[in-house]
Parts: sequence; C-alpha cells; structure tokens
Amino acid sequence: MSELSINGEWPSLEGKVLQELICHEMYYQGKLEETANVTFIKVDGHWLRLYFDYDIIFWRAKYSVPQPYEMPEHNSYFKTRDVGAELELCGQIIKSVAAKGLKRGVEIEFKFDNGRSIFFQSIDDVSSYRT
Repeated sequence: MSELSINGEWPSLEGKVLQELICHEMYYQGKLEETANVTFIKVDGHWLRLYFDYDIIFWRAKYSVPQPYEMPEHNSYFKTRDVGAELELCGQIIKSVAAKGLKRGVEIEFKFDNGRSIFFQSIDDVSSYRT
C-alpha cells in the first residue's frame, strides 16, 4: 500500500450537487492511454481539477471549461469526455469523497446519495475511472 500524499487543498464536496464531471482522455500515437488523465469537477458554479502523479493526488481550482488540446511534440492529444452526463451523475448530491493508497498507486471514491459511486485511480502512473 502506498501512503497518501495530497498536493493542494482537499475540497469540501460532501452535500454538494455535482454539476459536471469531465475527463481528459489522453491519446498517444492515436491510441487511448488514459481514460482520466485529468478529471474536472464542477460544483457551486466552480471547476476543480483532480489529477495524479503516481501516488500523489493533486487538487487545483480551474477557472474555465476544460477543452480538448494537442501536444504534437509528444505525439499526443487530449479529448474531453462528459462522464457525468454519460453515467447520469450530474445533478446527484455527493455523499462522500475518500482516498486510499493502493499497492502501486492511489484511488479516490466519490459516493452519491442515490447509492452510486465512481472511482478515479492511478496505478503505475496510468489514470482511469470505473463505476
């Protein structure tokens, strides 16, 4: 198990309505490498940015809507995916947000009042989500 390391201020999300949940998918040489390279969470009209570097959890304020972009110098590009809409999580009340260390990374679980959950994890520096 890795020990948790948080960079940035852990946000108080419990009891708030999830307005939007968007992930940047990372493609390298045309192949999907990460389904959640960066995760963007909108609550109270404000965006938060969640991302990982191995077992470090980063939280940052984000001031604009996430956009797709390219990094041709690294043969990479990033698409936005509206995970909140696809999984019908938008409009749900966040019940809890908890993190735990994994053998080769870290995981964050968002639980909602309707009993559903979504997990964001970084294992061997590859970030993804699952329900």
